Amino acid sequence: MTTYAVIGAGVAGLAAARAFLARGLDVEVFEAASGLGGIWDARRADSPVARNTHVIASKGVQAFPEFPMPQDYPDYPGHELVLRYLHAYAEEFDLVSRIRFDTAVARIEPAPDGPDAGWVVTLADGTTREFAGVVLATGHDRSPRRVEFPGEATIPVLHSIDYGHPEQVLGKRVLVVGAGQSAADILADCAVNAALTVHSSRRGFYCMPKYLLGRPTDTMLQGRMWRPLRRRASLSLFSYLRNRSRTYGLPVPDFSGGVVIPMLGDQLHHHYSHGDIVAKPGVVSIHDDLVTFTDGSEEKVDLVVLATGFVPDYPIVARAHLNWPDDAPGPGLYLHLFPPNTPNLFVVGMARPIGSHWDVYAAQARLVADYLVARREPARVSAFEGALTRPQPELRAGIRLYHGDRYPLVVEKQEYLNQLRAHAKLLRGKDRS
Repeated sequence: MTTYAVIGAGVAGLAAARAFLARGLDVEVFEAASGLGGIWDARRADSPVARNTHVIASKGVQAFPEFPMPQDYPDYPGHELVLRYLHAYAEEFDLVSRIRFDTAVARIEPAPDGPDAGWVVTLADGTTREFAGVVLATGHDRSPRRVEFPGEATIPVLHSIDYGHPEQVLGKRVLVVGAGQSAADILADCAVNAALTVHSSRRGFYCMPKYLLGRPTDTMLQGRMWRPLRRRASLSLFSYLRNRSRTYGLPVPDFSGGVVIPMLGDQLHHHYSHGDIVAKPGVVSIHDDLVTFTDGSEEKVDLVVLATGFVPDYPIVARAHLNWPDDAPGPGLYLHLFPPNTPNLFVVGMARPIGSHWDVYAAQARLVADYLVARREPARVSAFEGALTRPQPELRAGIRLYHGDRYPLVVEKQEYLNQLRAHAKLLRGKDRS
């Protein structure tokens, strides 16, 4: 039994399959849908992608490192182009033949002799298969975080995962709740299609422009930097963005509660400065169609859209195997990748870097594959396996996030990649990076 199961054929699952095959490890990928791409396939009922969804990182930063996006793609491609790119990636590295489409996994559990002996995968049709190990790659944007407000609302209350196109808000009075990227995208639609657009956020926020000095902003933030300088640069950037957003009339935060991760795009600046969006604080209650806010003000609306994010959810495996206590906001995985006391189970794609994600997922997958190859020589993995039971290393470069305990999966990208590289050196030797 030498084959590994990968659950999910989205970005993380494709990265895992590619890394395993490149290291000579056999894989079989299980995908519940009829096609690959995960959330980037807008046809899926569980996809949060809307008609106006584009990547939030520019194409040169977003793409897998070994497979650039086509030169004729725009700097920020939409979801249809992204899905086309993922298909091309899968074809390039012969991943499609490894994927079992329309094959949902019902549960995974350790083999009868324990997880050291492998894992049993039970499919939705009742079929069981044994594998040397399992990679969970189903992503973290699957289970909506739904907020319930006091009162008896008689108007529809949707989550952003239920929003797909501007026709849903056309001519309506719409309240959007939240201050993340989904909120920014939906507000941009509402500002030009709704009769009234109200934006409720319990905290201030700010936006990062897509371009600085004529270049995609994130291309100027790439590259390795000494941690104190990187931290200082990040805080300086956040301070600049806060002041810039204030001039456009956005309710910006101060830094006393920690750094707020910015949204991407200039459309909110435009619509706030032109009065197309009404800013409100947190919601107290909704009675019928009347929304009351924490400052005592009220607005009548026809529709509420909750852009309140998602929560980690891996229903096919017992939480104990993920070191996930009932009162914890997420699994307690070393490097957000390795369950400390559960052999042969790995989670690729759970970490949430500040910045682009895909190269991080690829680096995670390579580290797992390197570990499995090195494990053939036990002496090579002793130091690595010892690290898995130690406290989590610093993954945020000393940056204090606003309500950071609520977002345990968020990492500072370069700090996290540095940790992955350092752990890879424990397995592969210092002469290779």
